[in-house]
Amino acid sequence: MRRLTFPGFLESYVRALSGENTLALSRLAALAETESRLVEPLLLWAAVTDRVTTLSGLLEGRQALQQELQMLERLQSTGCLEEELTATSSVLRPEYSKVWNSYTVRRDAPHRDKELRLKVRERVLELESQKGVTRYRMAKDLGLNPGNLHAFLALGDATKLSLDRVAALVKYLEAA
Repeated sequence: MRRLTFPGFLESYVRALSGENTLALSRLAALAETESRLVEPLLLWAAVTDRVTTLSGLLEGRQALQQELQMLERLQSTGCLEEELTATSSVLRPEYSKVWNSYTVRRDAPHRDKELRLKVRERVLELESQKGVTRYRMAKDLGLNPGNLHAFLALGDATKLSLDRVAALVKYLEAA
């Protein structure tokens, strides 16, 4: 699986926040007047994807937004944007850091999920030995692929079972 990038995240985030699944700058600029939560992701997306000039023209008459957009462009062109988004005392408004935090949470989710599944695996192995339930019985009762269950439990391959399946496995063993 490819790692999520900041521009990729912003693109999907802007689409979702628009409520119209659009990336048309003219439509997004119009929506930004009524959808306040769209403003920061839109400006960031324009800055990191070289759409500043076009968006700035569409924001005619909204000086504050144009100035923020220019500042984001300067930070991006000097390679300081990410540093400012993560800084505790930044020249940017806190809403920009919130967008960055949303990105990092989503970017790091697969790693966190994998770590959680491996921690739960330890609990499953412990319960398996306590309860005396065979892996075949677990697989049959829960509708799991026996090979995937074996790879997860014996080899520690966290990609073989989803979080939902792992949770169901623990619940099953605790009730056994």
